[in-house]
Amino acid sequence: MRIGDSGSSASDPGDDVPELTGHFADWLAQDRSVGPHLTMERIRRAPVDGAMSGQVLEWVSLTLSSGFSAAGLIYSHLGFRASLPPGRRHAARMVIEHNGVRLVIDDGTEEDVARLVRLLDGLGDSDGDTGTDGEAAAGDGNGGGT
Repeated sequence: MRIGDSGSSASDPGDDVPELTGHFADWLAQDRSVGPHLTMERIRRAPVDGAMSGQVLEWVSLTLSSGFSAAGLIYSHLGFRASLPPGRRHAARMVIEHNGVRLVIDDGTEEDVARLVRLLDGLGDSDGDTGTDGEAAAGDGNGGGT
């Protein structure tokens, strides 16, 4: 499973959304209800134009162990969002990719937890929100989004 931000480009001036992925990874590592149940790998974009290192953190790859709670992950994200200044909270959308399906979580509702459980169980999104591009939307009220 991979977790990222809302897909904004790091090249946009003044756009700090990709930075939030790194901060959320730090938050997860310190969360006692989630951190002990996963192994985390930080994924950066490949270096561009001969640069020495890749750009900002783009994704966090999570390997889940027994005892992992989908609800715990979503509650941790809600806590992370709540810790941000109000003007930055809207940018901290959790995007989860698993087996080629992308799930976008904004609000952390009970339905979001159920969708994440179905995704991790390999059942897909039985609500019909999975689009032709393999994207399942959750919490944005529009039935889509990245």
